[in-house]
Amino acid sequence: MLASLASLASLASFSMATGCAAPQSGVLRVAGRPDEALVTVDDQYVGKLGRLKRFGVKVPAGEHRLTIEANGHFPHDQLVTVPGRGETKVDIVLEPVPE
Repeated sequence: MLASLASLASLASFSMATGCAAPQSGVLRVAGRPDEALVTVDDQYVGKLGRLKRFGVKVPAGEHRLTIEANGHFPHDQLVTVPGRGETKVDIVLEPVPE
């Protein structure tokens, strides 16, 4: 048992020394109107705009497709880059569809 624990400790030290670490993540914070607009990141629903304005959403570091949609408004779609251990803020006001 002690030998296997020593092997496990060696493997953990090797992983840290060779740079094998968990991928970094950051926070995407989206503000704007209308509050009830639906927000998706990389085609995955993450919440309503009003909630993400306050809390944001944790995502892996890198580039992501942000989509915001609400009834009666033109949708918004853009690429955003979120740094590891950082935060990206986006402010979007959806344009109403004319009647």
